[in-house]
Amino acid sequence: MIGIGATLFKRAVMGSRGFSPASLFANGEEGSWYDPSDLSTLFQNSDGTTAVAVGDPVGYMADKSGNGNHIIQATSTKRPVLRESSGLYYLEFDGIDDGMRTGSNIPFGTNSVTEMSVFTAAEKEASGSNQNFAELSNNIGSSTGGFRLLCTTGDLLRSVHKGTTADTINSGAVANPFKSVMSSVASISAPSHSFRSNGSSVGSNTNSLGTGTYQDHPLSIGSRAGGNSMNLTGKIFGTIVRGAISTAEEIAAVEKYLAAKSGVTL
Repeated sequence: MIGIGATLFKRAVMGSRGFSPASLFANGEEGSWYDPSDLSTLFQNSDGTTAVAVGDPVGYMADKSGNGNHIIQATSTKRPVLRESSGLYYLEFDGIDDGMRTGSNIPFGTNSVTEMSVFTAAEKEASGSNQNFAELSNNIGSSTGGFRLLCTTGDLLRSVHKGTTADTINSGAVANPFKSVMSSVASISAPSHSFRSNGSSVGSNTNSLGTGTYQDHPLSIGSRAGGNSMNLTGKIFGTIVRGAISTAEEIAAVEKYLAAKSGVTL
């Protein structure tokens, strides 16, 4: 009875409005957490200077995980713009050259990380091109130990994780525009890979991801390689990357949290 009660209590706490993604990093997990609704973490310049108001370009977004993996855009013309609508805050990417990338590699390989949980709330507003929501590495096709969340030219949501071998899960075609809270969880060592959109499973498998760990790569959001290609026409409401497998309770709590940030109904 004690175990059942403790489990129910944990689920109640994890699913409550008091949940904070900071709890995902309480045991020293590597990763990052970006929250456009927290204006105290946003700055116009890539060196973390000049406060941001709605309508301003964002050149720096601080990592709230405590790991110091801040994300930047050094080129002023490639910076997304902070927007607000009905109390929801997001970064608006222009689909041309906007993008952000961590100022240095996230040390997943240094810390021998073989498990990954990636969450984002985003909206894509164009069709006919590959558009990245998040990518670990400057090009997962030519790298090992990375991941990628994107919308394809055919309007499929896609999750890719890779040790030395890539595994891909695709959704069916989605509408345009389309807003989604996405959860992508994988293990190279297990192996396993699952992908969810708006609270429902897109797919899962135990296909091989090859060998090794997630590597020390930069993380880009809204594009590939900080704006060079695969540019998103749309919005990002929040992104969380955690170098660990998240439990079902944690996934549900993060999805609920990001749904509230983005106005998605799960």
